[in-house]
Amino acid sequence: MSGLGPWPPDIPDAPVALAVSGGADSMALAFLARRWRRNVVAFVVDHALRPESAAEARLTVERLAVMDVPARLLTLAPFPKGRLQERAREARFEALEAACVAAGCLDLLVAHHAGDQDETVWMRSLRSSGPLGLVGIQPSAVRGRIRVYRPLLTLDPSRLRLTLKAAGLPWIEDPSNANRRFERVRWRQDLTPEQRRDIQMLHLTAGQENRSREAVLAENLASHAVWHPEGWVFLEQAGMNAETLSALIRLVSGGAYRPAREAVRSLLEKGSGTLSGVQLQSAGRFGNGVIFVREERALAAPLATRDGCVWDGRWRLLTHDIPADSVIGPLGDAVHGLDLRRLGIPYAAARCLPGVWHQDRLIQWPRIGQMPGEADFVWAVAVPVTGENHLTA
Repeated sequence: MSGLGPWPPDIPDAPVALAVSGGADSMALAFLARRWRRNVVAFVVDHALRPESAAEARLTVERLAVMDVPARLLTLAPFPKGRLQERAREARFEALEAACVAAGCLDLLVAHHAGDQDETVWMRSLRSSGPLGLVGIQPSAVRGRIRVYRPLLTLDPSRLRLTLKAAGLPWIEDPSNANRRFERVRWRQDLTPEQRRDIQMLHLTAGQENRSREAVLAENLASHAVWHPEGWVFLEQAGMNAETLSALIRLVSGGAYRPAREAVRSLLEKGSGTLSGVQLQSAGRFGNGVIFVREERALAAPLATRDGCVWDGRWRLLTHDIPADSVIGPLGDAVHGLDLRRLGIPYAAARCLPGVWHQDRLIQWPRIGQMPGEADFVWAVAVPVTGENHLTA
């Protein structure tokens, strides 16, 4: 654990959070974490997808109490059908992040293990992923307002079950983990030892290539790019290449993944255009280069305001005491009264900035440049432009 840190002091005001499903992997995580640290808190998520899930979640909370691990139950609201595992994962992490913030947790431990890593890398290799995808699951990542750590990522799941058996601790078997309707389950059951060794070599090689690629990208960005807090980027002409364009488009769009490589190469050849909800255009008065701004027609629909909510996958509202029935939406035509040249903001970028609207009237502005605003918005994109990590398992 010391190699994964740094960690906050082991005090009640800064507990480390644990994501516990009740299965063998997460129960082993809870058992080991409690031996490592006094102040931990477990969050048990009930996805409400099976009739028995509520009872299993309550049972897990009781078992954690016996292990001297305080636990809290989180029940998810229903979510749309289709892409079941993906939607459940997204809803789970959203609930876990909110619970961590409420409990004062900076860090969340999750129980991904070596088997999860093998399956992820193998499935990505079948989809012809490059080094970025074949790096697989990362041991640590930043997600929104918390850090996510996977301390079991190098351990075989059989060792985790043996740990529980040696300690006389029970766990729950989720039937979905054996349902071959899911691709991951099929590979979990079918991968041979030889294939797993091949996967580990792929993973190792991809890690080395990715570290080299990241170093080149970081140097290019540091030399030629300027990030602006209003959510847009200036890139000098000397820094234009497919790798840099891909990274900056993903950043400005707030998306989880980069655009397709072929589409990025086509955009690079044209020198301007729109891709993945981002406009690439000549920088004009901003210098010899290009600017990346959010595409207005790709913005998310207005969002009802609530504490800590994120609009358009990019802006988190921190202001409280906002009138009921207010929404977050783009400034749009409201920017016409601003001196954008003095503020140093492109017109297209300003139109996509967030504001608080009530009954079709803009009631709170963001803080722009030196102009005093009333609403505090912070950039909330989960994936950084370099050192990116994907929460995909």
